[in-house]
Amino acid sequence: MDSWSEETLELVKTLNQNLSINHRNWHKLKGKKNIRAAELISSALCQLIIGNNETNSIAYLEESINWLKGKNIDQPCPDKKSPF
Repeated sequence: MDSWSEETLELVKTLNQNLSINHRNWHKLKGKKNIRAAELISSALCQLIIGNNETNSIAYLEESINWLKGKNIDQPCPDKKSPF
């Protein structure tokens, strides 16, 4: 297990909190690929540094790459009746 400093752990937590899309901003930001990718990359760092979980870290990184490549798109909320 890697030994990270308390400062590093706090920085990773703070970065993740700042990059997370909160409920209030979800509809405005959910389709912006750079924002979604950054949020996922931050989550990958948390999984790797705080959780020591390489598998989840890789999954978050792969998902972020899909957003950056435009493979992922925003889906409407399930309760919306709009076809768009």
